[in-house]
Amino acid sequence: MNQPDVAPFVSVVVCTRNRAEQLTQFLRTAEALSIPEGVAWEIVAVDNGSTDETATVIKSFDDTLPIRYVHEPEAGLSNARNRGVMHARGTYICWTDDDVELDPFWLAAYVSSFRMNPTSAFFGGVVEPVLLGSPPSWLVENRSKLSDVLAERDFGSHQRPLPGAGDFLPYGANFAVRTEEQRRHLFDPNLGVGPNRNRLGEETAVLNAIVDAGGTGMWVPAAIVKHMISPDRQTLAYVAKYQRAAGETWAYLNLREPETSQIASPSEYPCKIPLWLWRRAISHRFRYFLYRRTRASGKWLECWLHYNFFKGAILYMVRSNPLLGGR
Repeated sequence: MNQPDVAPFVSVVVCTRNRAEQLTQFLRTAEALSIPEGVAWEIVAVDNGSTDETATVIKSFDDTLPIRYVHEPEAGLSNARNRGVMHARGTYICWTDDDVELDPFWLAAYVSSFRMNPTSAFFGGVVEPVLLGSPPSWLVENRSKLSDVLAERDFGSHQRPLPGAGDFLPYGANFAVRTEEQRRHLFDPNLGVGPNRNRLGEETAVLNAIVDAGGTGMWVPAAIVKHMISPDRQTLAYVAKYQRAAGETWAYLNLREPETSQIASPSEYPCKIPLWLWRRAISHRFRYFLYRRTRASGKWLECWLHYNFFKGAILYMVRSNPLLGGR
């Protein structure tokens, strides 16, 4: 498909790395999008150093999608996102992931909201997890406790302003930002998945910065994506990995801004790691093993979530502490 002669109204940016199969399915759902008449759009596919068939997959859709291949060699999701911002030509940027399936009216819903709410700086839509295969019973029984792990987001069926607080911000798999604001607030390369780290929160930091600068958001319930959760992400090991990433992100942000840190006076403690962090980690680990034998899944799963969060925070503080051989 030829690129539009005029600048696109919307740039859909998707970052990918070694997920050729998932990316193929994503782009097939992009082919089925209902595009409003007269709306020029593009897909900017950012390849973050893939070693599989990602480049071939992207180029195979040249005839059916207004797609552009962009290469970002420096590993890290925020680096890839920033490369996408650099290449996006649209007035608005729609962000999504390579492991989702787009509802046919996803883009049309965003376009309608952009036009109806010209003063809004960012927008968010529904992320609906789809558990592939045969999910374990503990996951099915505790979906509400695992909404962050599954990236589930749904603020209801009515379009309305977003308050702009942490619990009411969109998730990275489905949000949009006016390009003017996006270019003023780029993604922090120290956040998001990257080499030798597994942090979160790069999109949250951007949206918080936009809110702090006076920008407002809008919830777009008709902009729906289905987040495909493969069996390997339906395990306690994956839950632990996610929670450790959340804990590391929390510790990193707190130590970066000590004047507002929730980790009170770390210099007062041995090796600058507060004792209360150790106590909580050990307590939740002990209760996890006890409750796994004696309680329903909801009780021991909560302990597993908390234990790995605090473990992630402690491991980050150990790695970054010169007294303990970190840097």
